[in-house]
Amino acid sequence: MDAQTVNETIRRFLSESFMIDFDRVAADADLFEAKYLDSFGFVDLVTFLEQTFAIKLTETDLAEPAMGSLAGMGCLVLRHIAERGAAA
Repeated sequence: MDAQTVNETIRRFLSESFMIDFDRVAADADLFEAKYLDSFGFVDLVTFLEQTFAIKLTETDLAEPAMGSLAGMGCLVLRHIAERGAAA
């Protein structure tokens, strides 16, 4: 799966689930600081990422500041996909 597909899939989920207009919100904006995500939404987001991309996020992943932005989430997911591919 390429970066564009990953980012678009995450973007679509965030737009539909949390009503984020990425025409107005930068991909690197902190979605927690902007009040789009809270702890309950974060649980839904993690579940979505793990199920959609067949990855398992670690506690370290969840604590990374990257998990707060669309761009950061995309990079994290791509890293896990690459690690899975290297292990295969």
